[in-house]
Amino acid sequence: MSTIDINTLLEEKSEDFKLELLLGTGGLSKKITVREINRPGLALTGFFEHFPYERIQIIGTSEYTYLKYLGYDVQVKMLNKIFSHENAVCCILTKGLESTDAMMKVFSDLDIPLLRTNLSFSSFISDLIYYLDIKLAPSIKIHGVMTSVYGLGILIVGKSAIGKSECALELVKRGHKLVADDIINIRKCSGQTLVGSSMEISKNLIEVRGIGIINIKDLFGIGNILDESLIELVIRLEEWDPLKKYERIGIDEYYTEFFNVKIPEITIPIAPGRNIAGIVETASLNQRLKKKGYSTVRDLRARLQKEISRNSL
Repeated sequence: MSTIDINTLLEEKSEDFKLELLLGTGGLSKKITVREINRPGLALTGFFEHFPYERIQIIGTSEYTYLKYLGYDVQVKMLNKIFSHENAVCCILTKGLESTDAMMKVFSDLDIPLLRTNLSFSSFISDLIYYLDIKLAPSIKIHGVMTSVYGLGILIVGKSAIGKSECALELVKRGHKLVADDIINIRKCSGQTLVGSSMEISKNLIEVRGIGIINIKDLFGIGNILDESLIELVIRLEEWDPLKKYERIGIDEYYTEFFNVKIPEITIPIAPGRNIAGIVETASLNQRLKKKGYSTVRDLRARLQKEISRNSL
């Protein structure tokens, strides 16, 4: 399970999120484990059933006004109830709100981080959720090549030395973009979205047997690289097997699955004389047509039916 601590949040986003630490320096190592956040509205009234203690608690103007209405002793009681829990992470005040005396006592006593942002609640929440969605998304690492061809994210897989990197290099020479070579980090973001990216150590690099490691950014320019891309098609390269029946019409559809998300997959057999990069380009364009609702097979069937009907008259 992916996690980050409060200190990482501050290091990476204090400037963007206008965040400052008010109290609780001893709790900066506390782990954020979930992408969701929470507004402790009902909890401040004393209702704690199903309360998500493990989430970052956000206090906006409404919660803040109600807290001040409660008075010091009740504030301390309610805040202690929320943040003394073993899974409590931190609290963030929005819109530059000042901490109350009760907050000063509770967060100092518990050593739980109390942070503040000058951003409004709505703008801060959307940015924070997006950040957590990226940092805490479940992820795996696989061997392959990730490219963007005509704007479509393509993951190229196959056994070692089958020609994945060489195919990617040819695609780059044709003006397409390299995302990652060798080790691909795949993470599942919100909904059914899969995103592929490179490991930091091999970013912009590609290995070509006979030449070695080359830097795509230096050789071809920044326009030929992407930090990450949606995974929208998987292309599997394999050696041509004369005994195997390969897809010739495209009636059957195949999928690869990551994190219970199905991604369309096609298999391209490798043989001398085959222009693999050109086939990948064609597959990309064909997949884009499918996403827009057009099917060549369906169109062919309609033509055949029309011809059969005409000949039967």
